[in-house]
Amino acid sequence: MFYCLSCKRVGKNAEVCEYCSAENLKELKVDSPVNVIGTKLKGRVLKLSGDKVRLLIRDDANNRFIKEYSYRDIKKVL
Repeated sequence: MFYCLSCKRVGKNAEVCEYCSAENLKELKVDSPVNVIGTKLKGRVLKLSGDKVRLLIRDDANNRFIKEYSYRDIKKVL
């Protein structure tokens, strides 16, 4: 999986961004910080498999839990 340096969205295509058609992409690696789109949840990538991304998320009380999202639902945080 790759993320666009312009819009920070995650996609599967290594050549062109699915959302903004930019050509500057980087590989999304394990332990990268990401944000779940539409929520205030932030987490780190634990595992990348197919179309799913498993995230380690911490809440306000510093509790940790693991959730799985589609790659379309996350955005890279820099």
